[in-house]
Amino acid sequence: MLRRTAVVLIMLGVCCPAVGALAAGPARVSFELATEQGFPAAATQQWYTLLTDLDVDGLRIRAARAGDQPAIEATGGAASPFYRVTGLLTARNELVLPGGKFSVRDRAKLHQWLTRLREDGPEHAQARKPLPFGLSSAELAAAHKDLARPVPISTAGLKLSEALDKIAAGLDTPLVAERAAAAALGRAEPVSEDVQGISSGTALAYLLRAEGLALEPRRDTRRQVEYAVKLPIEGQPVWPVGWPPEVKPAELLPELFEFLNAEIDDVPLSETLKVIGERLELPILFDHHALVREGIDIHEVKVSLPPRRTFYDKVLRAVLSQAQLTSEMRVDEAGKPLLWVTTLKRK
Repeated sequence: MLRRTAVVLIMLGVCCPAVGALAAGPARVSFELATEQGFPAAATQQWYTLLTDLDVDGLRIRAARAGDQPAIEATGGAASPFYRVTGLLTARNELVLPGGKFSVRDRAKLHQWLTRLREDGPEHAQARKPLPFGLSSAELAAAHKDLARPVPISTAGLKLSEALDKIAAGLDTPLVAERAAAAALGRAEPVSEDVQGISSGTALAYLLRAEGLALEPRRDTRRQVEYAVKLPIEGQPVWPVGWPPEVKPAELLPELFEFLNAEIDDVPLSETLKVIGERLELPILFDHHALVREGIDIHEVKVSLPPRRTFYDKVLRAVLSQAQLTSEMRVDEAGKPLLWVTTLKRK
């Protein structure tokens, strides 16, 4: 497979598109409308006028047959998509389509439905709610698979823009930075942590969150998928730092619940967590953005634990609570466990 090499251009905030990457134009759409018993025949001309005004590429109105159901049949392939839509005209003079019901007065809504179908495909047109990141299930699955690639290099000490470029070079989809985000990348401190071995999606989201930035898979102006580096916007989804596991922590990482003798005497929290992470071979990722907001320095906060027979899960909860922190088990895109540490006051 030919990979697209992503280059984040810090000054311009754009990424060069892959050579030869061509986007198909809007799809053609034809309609076959089946009139149910009781449909007012006089309304046929209204629907014919409405749909021809919306520039459909073919229209047929006929009596309903047994088994007629709203449907979309895709033909023509990705280069020249063509959608054959079957709709039902009801006795109430409503047009029932996959994902929508319209009256002859709903011209604007029907135009929006047609636009989604032409530009984004049947899955978007049929969806009752917006799809995650505006991507189809296939596009989202491809992004998840792409972002499951492990980070191949050590990132500690690299400029953030350099670390992003090196991670993006191993992906099939380009990484781009919006102009405001590019400016923030230029001001960012060098990366202090090593995310080598963690999946690329989780690593990118983690490194960006520390600088108040976010990762968003989306479609570009050519309708191709890209990974955007951007300032987060309230209410808009961003790619997360890890995902909720499908199994309980005890199944995901049994070592968390193995008994041990523990004692901690006035040791910096950062050092304590480093030791625990190394012993469990568990990446521990910190919500630096939240820690800075709450004025918590894990290198300055010291923690203690009296001698006791316990297990790592309890040790973690005990030491984190002393710094007003909490944690949750997550997995990266490859399904590998990690510990996400954030403040008790979440935002």
